[in-house]
Amino acid sequence: MADGRAELGYRIAERATGQGLATRAVRQVRELAATAYGLTGLRAVTTYDNPGSRAVLTRAGFVASGDIRLDGRPGTSYVLGL
Repeated sequence: MADGRAELGYRIAERATGQGLATRAVRQVRELAATAYGLTGLRAVTTYDNPGSRAVLTRAGFVASGDIRLDGRPGTSYVLGL
């Protein structure tokens, strides 16, 4: 994004959930975003019916910033300052 922020999206295969892979990957992307790319922030969105993704974002330091609709389903936008 022109303002130094980018949007983060990810997907983990269902058979690989619960192993910490998404949390480790999001943390690594967070570090690369700041150090290698000089970004100042990240944004991610997820639906309320995806508690795993909400937990990953929270563990990686993201903070809920507002309600959204994603493909017609209610959810939350998350932000992270770098």
